[in-house]
Amino acid sequence: MKTLKIVKIGGNIINDTNHLNAFLQNFSQLEGPKILVHGGGKLATEVAQTMNIPVQMIDGRRITDAKTLDIVTMVYGGKINKNIVAILQKYSCNAIGFTGADGNTIQAKKEQSLR
Repeated sequence: MKTLKIVKIGGNIINDTNHLNAFLQNFSQLEGPKILVHGGGKLATEVAQTMNIPVQMIDGRRITDAKTLDIVTMVYGGKINKNIVAILQKYSCNAIGFTGADGNTIQAKKEQSLR
């Protein structure tokens, strides 16, 4: 049986084009099934600020109201995800990008309070 490899990358890689390309080239060469999970909070924050939407953080966690959810969806599921897929295709890694909402992959409920 093949082992599924799951790798998570964050903003330090995503926000640096050279690091992202190098990482994705290495990731594309991993043998067998693999999943790449990515963040993108810094870009989401920048987009929110550009749109004059306040960003709320508590203990390093983003408080996601309706407007923030729209931004996060655009940034994570759109710009970042599709950029990663395109780079992986460049490295002959046949990739697809989807979010937790696709196929009802991830279900969530609103947390009542962080404190």
